[in-house]
Amino acid sequence: MPKYKYKQKLKEYIARHGKPDALTEYFILQGFSEDEIKEGLEPYIEEWEEAIYWIGRDDGSEYDWDLWKRSSLYEVLRHATTEQIEPYRERIEKADEKFRSMTYEVKDSYGDLLDKNETINRDMHWWLFRIPIHGQVWRVCR
Repeated sequence: MPKYKYKQKLKEYIARHGKPDALTEYFILQGFSEDEIKEGLEPYIEEWEEAIYWIGRDDGSEYDWDLWKRSSLYEVLRHATTEQIEPYRERIEKADEKFRSMTYEVKDSYGDLLDKNETINRDMHWWLFRIPIHGQVWRVCR
């Protein structure tokens, strides 16, 4: 669906429900379905936890995809309120800590952000500068 259609969908939402929170607005403008919007942050956290499971099994064949899951979580967290994040904070921190324990820091960024206009920053996007301790990834980054 073209961006114009998403903007129309947002206008329809506002007419029915009033101004949405930033996360809901982001979801609408990205073309998510109503069911996906209702799920909120949960699927992103589940996907990050699942990615960590596979990294832990030494399956580095899809490591760039695993990092994309964390980048997706980062993107939605940027639009979420503290109240929306709070029920998930402990799970996110636990998953991030598990990831750190299974990886080591490298000099260059291994992955990408969803927003291509955003500059990758080592401190803010720390997961992009880590690779698994065990297993192999498709390219070397040290």
